[in-house]
Amino acid sequence: MITRRQFLQASASLALVSTLPRQIPAATSLRTRPSWPQFRDGPLYPALLGAIAKMRANTNSTRPGSWAYWTNVHATFCPHGKPHFLAWHRGFLARFEAQLRKASGNSALVLPYWNYYEHPFVPAEFRDASSPLYLRNRTGTDVSGACTFGAFDASLTRFPRGKPNAFEPAVETAPHNGVHNLIGGTMDNIAVSPRDPIFWLHHANLDRLWEAWVQAGDGRHMPATTASYWSGSFSYGAAVAAVRRVDTYAPDILGYRYDDTTLPVAQSYPAAAPLPPIQQAIAVPLPAQGASLGGAGGLALGPQSTRVSIALTADGRNRVRSLATADGRAASPTGDALRIVLDGVALTAAGGQGGYFYKILLNLPAAGLAQPEQTYLLSTLGPFEISVARHARMMAGGGMAAMHAPVRIVIAAQDVLGRIWPEPLDALTLSFVRVDAGGAPRDDAIVIDRLWVEAD
Repeated sequence: MITRRQFLQASASLALVSTLPRQIPAATSLRTRPSWPQFRDGPLYPALLGAIAKMRANTNSTRPGSWAYWTNVHATFCPHGKPHFLAWHRGFLARFEAQLRKASGNSALVLPYWNYYEHPFVPAEFRDASSPLYLRNRTGTDVSGACTFGAFDASLTRFPRGKPNAFEPAVETAPHNGVHNLIGGTMDNIAVSPRDPIFWLHHANLDRLWEAWVQAGDGRHMPATTASYWSGSFSYGAAVAAVRRVDTYAPDILGYRYDDTTLPVAQSYPAAAPLPPIQQAIAVPLPAQGASLGGAGGLALGPQSTRVSIALTADGRNRVRSLATADGRAASPTGDALRIVLDGVALTAAGGQGGYFYKILLNLPAAGLAQPEQTYLLSTLGPFEISVARHARMMAGGGMAAMHAPVRIVIAAQDVLGRIWPEPLDALTLSFVRVDAGGAPRDDAIVIDRLWVEAD
């Protein structure tokens, strides 16, 4: 893979080319993106295969006609774990789809989506070694463990990251990160994940779920098109025209729509659902100091789910209770006054293969779940999240060595704290619940040097 500097230098010498209109097209001109089964059985399937084969064979990574160009764009510009995650990828897909049409010579070609809420196994066509859709290093094929419903809860009425009860960070955590982790291989590394053809169908489905969230209404709302959130443009390399942020506000602005914009519906939740077996970790307590309210050191995550308890000081308990109340949450409009910090996080050799991840849950009740698991879900942790943290440090000037070094991951905890209040908060417990796709490593996968709870 070429470096970020090489990519920028090479592409900067190329003239900007416009591949998509900026105007809202007439409704009759909108292309419709279908689900994978419908697309596979339709007339455009051969055109997609031909376009992908042609682009994967093109070795000129500075030109958009090559598959590597789009991998490099993603590694250079994508905002994972940051505002505009969904919007940037919407523009990315639109520009890539235009290149597919160009490569195929078929102006009707569209990107299909993979609805894993209905069909959670990687489609058979992507597992056919003779197909341009195939990639040999996938670890898992079953992503049902990532298909949770918390992002679609009616309480998530805001959209952008940085706001409490927001859709964008919730859907990035699940199902987005989980699908990357469970497939594993190339898909569990942010720097190279677009090499896998399934990446594009996965992100088309996320884009569809965003549109479904908007269409569902019931108080859900986006920032107004006049809001500063939509100011500026997204870059996709110098060889492809930028996309104005406001043009990603809705699919029809970019000339397409989806054949299905209904939100996934969770089945009714059983009262007192049983918990998975969770073993208590033996971890060294860390003293509270500075912003830390207490922590623990030395944690290895393997094939079993693991729980670690964090003892809080008297002042720490009071601070946590204060942040859990409505007044405490109102005083922190971004919802990140209470945080869980994982430090010195690293993958083992086995863990780097992917095919698994861990749900991180706060204060799971020992008697069983009387509320949906999402109530307690802080975040997820797997190879993909670790690669995102490494990638962010590399982009901040850490160099390529940062892509292999242990990282620090900070997780906002105040939203979950508010959801479980007024449950007892004399101590905080973190449960790392393992989710597998089959074929995942059975040895230790992730090590955490130390973790702690901190508050402003």
